[in-house]
Amino acid sequence: MTLTQIQYVLAVAETGTISAAAKRLFIAQPSLTASIKELENELQVTLFRRTNKGVTLTPEGELLYSRIASAAV
Repeated sequence: MTLTQIQYVLAVAETGTISAAAKRLFIAQPSLTASIKELENELQVTLFRRTNKGVTLTPEGELLYSRIASAAV
């Protein structure tokens, strides 16, 4: 897990959509999607539930988000 991937998880969780997070991070949406999928493969968990209305954190994603958000303060 890289610092960049941590920033990506925070942005996606906070915005609720990958496209909004990509705009906030000034990166292309496919790059963000690929990085999140790479992290999920590395951790062997699904962090986000993807729907046509956006994304929500899975229980594993909630745990990761809470840990990195509290460490970022």
